[in-house]
Amino acid sequence: MAPVVAAALIGGAASLLGSGISSWMNKSSADADREAATLRKNIANQQVNRWEADANRILESAMNNNVRLSNGNDLAAYQQLKQSYDPSKYIYDFQPFDKSNYHVEDYLNPNRERILNEVTKAISHRMGGQGLGHSYGAAEAIGEGILAKDEELYDKAYDQMMADRNFDYGAYTNYINQQQQRLNAMQQGVMSQMQTLRDDITFDQQQQDAYIANKINLGNTLAQTRASLV
Repeated sequence: MAPVVAAALIGGAASLLGSGISSWMNKSSADADREAATLRKNIANQQVNRWEADANRILESAMNNNVRLSNGNDLAAYQQLKQSYDPSKYIYDFQPFDKSNYHVEDYLNPNRERILNEVTKAISHRMGGQGLGHSYGAAEAIGEGILAKDEELYDKAYDQMMADRNFDYGAYTNYINQQQQRLNAMQQGVMSQMQTLRDDITFDQQQQDAYIANKINLGNTLAQTRASLV
């Protein structure tokens, strides 16, 4: 017999038996024994009923305190987030860097023609001093001089263009990276929210499972206790 039932028998039975002892003395021994047994059983049943009520209150209180949203709000919020989650929303869509806006011609020295003319005059003057002013050699020297100077001007313009283009490309790349980092942070926030909801749902389910298991154990214990009173 369960300890709680034994305690009830000791306390409650003594009280009820004391109040009815005068009536038992007028009955046969067998009748008195049967009535005493009935009283003991009733007392025990009352104690078991109180025990059951107390145990149920404890289980219900624990369930209400531990399960935050038993109405399923977490599950509904998680399902909504999961259905609306689209990884492509967190990839920054950008156009490739446009290199077509950079032209060497835009960086050529605006005095290019004057500079080339000065090269021609200088070579002509030098060749003239050598008595070769109108010779084939003078023409060849002038052509080579102009070509070399023009290549120098072109190379300088090209380097300036590439410096500007690389600078702009770096700035554009940094902008793209910043936008992607912003989207990454937003995605991480959504993923964290989904994980928190999953954890809450799992916790609630575990508490509900424990509640059901405790109810089953309580029911089995009560059944065994009542069976022992028959």
